[in-house]
Amino acid sequence: MLVFKFGGASVQDAEGLRRLLRLVRTYGGDSLWVVVSAMGKTTNLLEQVVQAVRDGDRRSARGRVMGGVR
Repeated sequence: MLVFKFGGASVQDAEGLRRLLRLVRTYGGDSLWVVVSAMGKTTNLLEQVVQAVRDGDRRSARGRVMGGVR
């Protein structure tokens, strides 16, 4: 069994996703597990949203969610 875990910078853009796909195609089979966690800067963005809500700044939290990574 093989387990591949990807996240953050390794899947932050289209090229990163293409690399992931190449690896899966190369090593893929019945015993391959692939785990993809938060994509590039997503965790940072979620932390900023939570902090804005804690600070009572719902407008900023909403703007970050609607505007994405800055």
